[in-house]
Amino acid sequence: MAVARDSGSVASADPAKTVAAEYRLPYLAHATMEPMNCSAHVRADGCDVWVPTQNQTGALDAAAQITGLSKDQIEIHTTFLGGGFGRRSKTDFVTDAVEASKAAGAPVKVIYDRPDDIQHDGYRPAALHRLSAKLDANGWPVAWEHKFVAPSILAQYGKQAVDKGIDGDAVSGTGDDFPYAIPNMHVEYGIPETPVPVWWWRSVGHSSTDFVVESFLDELAAAGGKDPVELRRRLLAGSPRRLAVLNLAAEKSGWGTPLPNGRARGIALLDGFGNTIVVQVAEVSVEAQKVRVHRVTCAVDCGIVVNPAIVESQMESAIIYGLSAALMGEITIKDGRVQQSSFADYPVMRMREAPKIDVHIVESSEHPGGIGEPGTPPIAPAVANAVFALTKKRVRELPISLT
Repeated sequence: MAVARDSGSVASADPAKTVAAEYRLPYLAHATMEPMNCSAHVRADGCDVWVPTQNQTGALDAAAQITGLSKDQIEIHTTFLGGGFGRRSKTDFVTDAVEASKAAGAPVKVIYDRPDDIQHDGYRPAALHRLSAKLDANGWPVAWEHKFVAPSILAQYGKQAVDKGIDGDAVSGTGDDFPYAIPNMHVEYGIPETPVPVWWWRSVGHSSTDFVVESFLDELAAAGGKDPVELRRRLLAGSPRRLAVLNLAAEKSGWGTPLPNGRARGIALLDGFGNTIVVQVAEVSVEAQKVRVHRVTCAVDCGIVVNPAIVESQMESAIIYGLSAALMGEITIKDGRVQQSSFADYPVMRMREAPKIDVHIVESSEHPGGIGEPGTPPIAPAVANAVFALTKKRVRELPISLT
């Protein structure tokens, strides 16, 4: 295990109460709506590749290696993606098309069918997290210890890509970029050996760590007798930007106001991707042991906004993507094979299941931050925290199951 953060002294903090929990997250496929595809035409004097890719440089490098042509003899034609989410930054489908065209001496189009894609993806790493925290006599957190293991994507590129045993993507939001002011912290991260191929998935490390951090913070609020927003306000008092987004989401969602019987709210925050802060409030119910999300209120400060409509669309898309994973997403492996093969057993959210989403953009003069990914991480913990508020059952494993 490598130390990702060590500040203050967790051991010397004197608690009135200690809270501990363990969280588990599954492998996830990308499940892009448009199947993975690539067309290539390899000739003696050149190569054209038509591909929906997030990684033109990687596609160019792959084509050059296979054909032996110089890069200025190769043209990468980027088409619309049909969904990327990190999957289209891999080059496996490009390699297949270029190799097939070279062998055939003719243009070739390669399309992965749904089982090909789901069963041969690079998966969002599974993870196991163990946390403990100490609360003072007034119920406020004074110490936080977090130890977890998750396969490293960067380690695939060699030891030099992982700095002193720390994959910077994997520990996002847990180390020096932890958003809350807790005086004593210790965080450790370990890289397990696994033959399962892993890859970047929309919102990368935050997609796991935010669920854990924001869910455990909710546990501390309950253990200390605090309202979840009240606790966050206390811990964000020295961070006015984060506090402003939190307050906006609480206000617009009607936090603290009555809801219809059988419904409850949960809240979660994300800070990352350059300069973006997102807070989401999920309003949920439970019917026949199934969680239904009725409304999501999202407040976002991503710095200077050029086109508000794009910000809103990205937040909506990210929330739906995150909800699919939180409620239904799981890749399981048996006897060395992925068991899921299509949307029948790896479902995504349908239109009839989608909640009403309200997006509120903070006017800001800060430099622009990312917007394509930061809407995904907060939704799983917001829903999980709402489930606890409604049922008093803690969700510590995804996808969410109440059975």
